[in-house]
Amino acid sequence: MNPLESTTTLKSPMSSPEDLTVLKARLFRARATLVEASPFLGSLVLKVPLLITEDPRVGTASVDGRGICYFGKDFLEALELPALRSVLLHEALHLALDAFPRCGSRKPLRWNIAHDFAINQLIDESDFGRDFLTLPEQFKPLLDLKFKGMPAEEIYDALPKDLGELGLGNADCIRDAIEGMAREEKAALGKAILNEFQPESLTSEEWASTRGALNRIPGRIRGELPVDLAQGEPSLFERLRNLFPLVFGPGGSCCDLWFDAWTALTEADREALRESWREKLLEAAEQALQGDKGIGNLPGWAQKLLGPLLTPQIPWQAKLAQKIHGHLKGRRRTFSRPGRRSHSVGAVLPGPIKDRGPVGVFVDVSGSVGPDQLSAFMGELVGILQNAEVPVRLITWDACVQEDLFLEHPEDVLEAIQQRSLELKGGGGTDPRCIIEHLQSPEALDLPPVSFGVLLTDGYVPWPDAQDWPIDLLTVCSEQLPDPKYGYDAIRLELGVHHG
Repeated sequence: MNPLESTTTLKSPMSSPEDLTVLKARLFRARATLVEASPFLGSLVLKVPLLITEDPRVGTASVDGRGICYFGKDFLEALELPALRSVLLHEALHLALDAFPRCGSRKPLRWNIAHDFAINQLIDESDFGRDFLTLPEQFKPLLDLKFKGMPAEEIYDALPKDLGELGLGNADCIRDAIEGMAREEKAALGKAILNEFQPESLTSEEWASTRGALNRIPGRIRGELPVDLAQGEPSLFERLRNLFPLVFGPGGSCCDLWFDAWTALTEADREALRESWREKLLEAAEQALQGDKGIGNLPGWAQKLLGPLLTPQIPWQAKLAQKIHGHLKGRRRTFSRPGRRSHSVGAVLPGPIKDRGPVGVFVDVSGSVGPDQLSAFMGELVGILQNAEVPVRLITWDACVQEDLFLEHPEDVLEAIQQRSLELKGGGGTDPRCIIEHLQSPEALDLPPVSFGVLLTDGYVPWPDAQDWPIDLLTVCSEQLPDPKYGYDAIRLELGVHHG
């Protein structure tokens, strides 16, 4: 059996009932005082089941994929109340911030560490006094100002190759190396360990794979390796035999229990747990809003956490469709043209504006908009215009207009881009005022006039006032939205979103 997979059952506490009663009382007191100080945070912590254990693998505290929080008995006994509140909040935030689903294909130990850094930074920046909420310094919490404001995904990418630089022990560094090994390397290393690194126990190919596995472990831990591992000195095999009990031996820390339960769940179970925590967050928000300590009194990071839940964000694709359909033929209305029902209801109702021209599609080809962003934008836009059955004026531009094409069918836009290979020139500057001048120029009058335009750019351009445009315009920016003072109707194109 792979020792890394044999950690799903925790030992029952061996302490006397009296000892456990005292420790449980401390946990309940910590939770109750959090509820009093912050209904939102306290409500989150109340939703996490707690278990006190003497299992040697739980040296401090841990939460698993099922949402159960484990406290090591000795660790719990050593915590003062402010530190205990921080640990409770820390474990709850792992669940609230989707730690397990967001891990994806990342190495679990490194992801755990990255998430620890992100959460500890949030707790450290809270407005609570140190006498109420403080990280347990005697246990060296993972906290570094260089990760301030970074989501766990970015912290993960910035972690050092050797986790020993963060103060982690050799056992964790070896586990990190094992998580990064190829399947054949893990198999060969496991066989070597089970056979206590006896030279005759593996084939030459298996020894080669074992050497590849050992090369992934920091050299300061494994030491120098010979080219042919099977021909090593007896002292080498003795050193390796002494090395791996750090991870696999009795009382070792072969896993922090983080992903044991999670990896055993079905996709349906995982989604159900994730949805359960979304509901818990909303319940906590509702409780905060009902009390006298509303969301505005929470730390800024907590407000950001609640924002998307209380005000759901509409995907840019949906915003694009809504705004374009609002401008298409027959969708816009004006009081200068009273509607037909005005007489029957006894009031002036706005009538439809009869847009007859094509939709202008103005694409920044200066090189500031990347190919992935351009592809995503054009794919969505063409689909919307195809359903509406409207023609297109495709204008490409940077510091000046490059091409102006009239296309009767929206699907021809993609073909035009592919066939003409609209050049991303770059280096020539970017100025949308060239489109305004072009639309009003004599040469542009030979094509059907544009009734409404959609402009794609990164947003780092000299913006004219929106009123300077001779048409209604929707602006889609891949990076920077125009300052509101210019009066644009603008949305941001976002191919991916991070949180926490």
